[in-house]
Amino acid sequence: MPNYWLVKTEPTSYSYDDLERQHTAVWDGVKNPVALRNLKSMHPGDQVLVYHTGDEKAVVGWATVVSAPYADPKRRTRSSS
Repeated sequence: MPNYWLVKTEPTSYSYDDLERQHTAVWDGVKNPVALRNLKSMHPGDQVLVYHTGDEKAVVGWATVVSAPYADPKRRTRSSS
């Protein structure tokens, strides 16, 4: 049975229309520890409500998680050297 999640985005940065056009997206750049923990708990098949912040302040669409969580490709990792 899938879990249900809510993700928020600023539509001027990345909108639901962008997601529909691209079909998939990497949810990167998240810094909030609670949001990161929730992203790490998402599994393929889970359902996601996409919420726009800013002036709109509304759930604007549905998405489905398509992969297991992985490290943020834009975030630098510390090397052991």
